[in-house]
Amino acid sequence: MLQQSAAALATACHAARRGQRVLLASTGPSHLIGALLGQNLSPRPLELEPNLAAVELGPLDEIGERWEQLRPTFRSGLASRLRDIASDELPSFPGIDAVSMLLVAERARQTGRFDVMVIDGPSPDNLVRALALSDAMRWLLRLVFGLDRGPGRSRTSQESALIPTALIPVSTSSPLQDLRAEFEEYRARLDSSTGARVRLVTSPGELHLPPLRNDLISLGLHGIAVDEVLVQAEPVEVNLETRHIFAPEGGSVRPTLRVGPLPTAPADRDTWALRGAAFYRDGDIGTPAPPAHSAERELRLAIPFLDAKTLDIAVANEEVVIRLGQLRRHVLLPGLSEGGRLRARVEGETLRLWVE
Repeated sequence: MLQQSAAALATACHAARRGQRVLLASTGPSHLIGALLGQNLSPRPLELEPNLAAVELGPLDEIGERWEQLRPTFRSGLASRLRDIASDELPSFPGIDAVSMLLVAERARQTGRFDVMVIDGPSPDNLVRALALSDAMRWLLRLVFGLDRGPGRSRTSQESALIPTALIPVSTSSPLQDLRAEFEEYRARLDSSTGARVRLVTSPGELHLPPLRNDLISLGLHGIAVDEVLVQAEPVEVNLETRHIFAPEGGSVRPTLRVGPLPTAPADRDTWALRGAAFYRDGDIGTPAPPAHSAERELRLAIPFLDAKTLDIAVANEEVVIRLGQLRRHVLLPGLSEGGRLRARVEGETLRLWVE
């Protein structure tokens, strides 16, 4: 975690000195950014210099604030029971730090004050759990109430629902649909098509271990692009064989390795900016332009180290279920509910799904 926080801080300070307007956010739970800067941070963004502001997120507070905004919308029916749940009763569920991060990111985007948001954390596991929340909620609403994505209701969903949709008042279903749609909207902002990128911080020894590759596969399955793996080490500590494994070639979508020493001792912003400049070889932090959006009835997933032999694809309840070993993701592709036929193809390390 110390290396991760150091990489985020150096990245943010370097980007700010190169003219980008940066918001640096610490999702915790340790909140090392303030300690590394020698600066007290809080949930309110603090302007450290003209192009750099920093914030320390409290996940429970962020989720609680949004919940208090939603409670008045649960007016009648089954949903009215949710109004009795106060914000201080909400649990600290897995992925809560990533969800709170998305709430803050949206507020930052709306202000128009920032070009880049650099986030210290969450861990890959918590990030994937947060991404899966929208899929789980959509699955639950379809299974229980027969509610599809958006305002429509397909015949298949209604016939298989545990509670007939005709018995559900709009006052009950609408708030739940709105909450599900909001989850999906936040989750979509981390998709690779938006330009969002994840960078993993690791050590030379971890490059050879399964967890790193599993993280890359899991993030790719959920549509998240990992453009770089930051290895905090001397270049000689990463051999040519390892560099070759990560070198993109022949349809590979593997991230590039950025290898270099990055001190983690607390220091002032000038020192952190110099550390970032050295680590990035005095270049830009590299935020590539978003790729062109796929067609509505098509989905492309860039999955590093994808092994087609471990891939299983099925259709259940009008959703595409993608399974890679112990990893699973549910995807809703427009056209399946209309009787379209699912097609799939592995192109190098990219999984392409489309509906004919």
